[in-house]
Amino acid sequence: MQHEKHLSESISSLAFEIRELNELKRAEFEWFKSHHGLATKQDLKEMEHKIMSAISEFAAKQNEFNDRVDAAVTGLTGDIQTLNDKITELQNSSGGITPEDQILLDDIEARSAVIATKLEALDALTPPKPPTV
Repeated sequence: MQHEKHLSESISSLAFEIRELNELKRAEFEWFKSHHGLATKQDLKEMEHKIMSAISEFAAKQNEFNDRVDAAVTGLTGDIQTLNDKITELQNSSGGITPEDQILLDDIEARSAVIATKLEALDALTPPKPPTV
């Protein structure tokens, strides 16, 4: 019985020492890794996750930006067609400038100002910055 108790205590003591040794080895490894630029498999997986997240976030921002640019270009295409229609209408009017012609000219001038504002806004659009890791 005494012998079994002593064996049990020895095993417990050995298990404790092994845990302590493992903790010490882990601490040594972390120190060595941090001072020598080593990466573990877990470090690489975390970096991969960060890169993939950054790429996904950038892709979403770029898609949103592309949608805004596409909408702006579509709007400008319609504006240009409207101006072309007004110009054709003016070219087909006969004689001098009538009050109706003046209204058409004023409409073209106002529409041109709107297009210029849209073009300036389109030019000012800035795409999202690519991710950096």
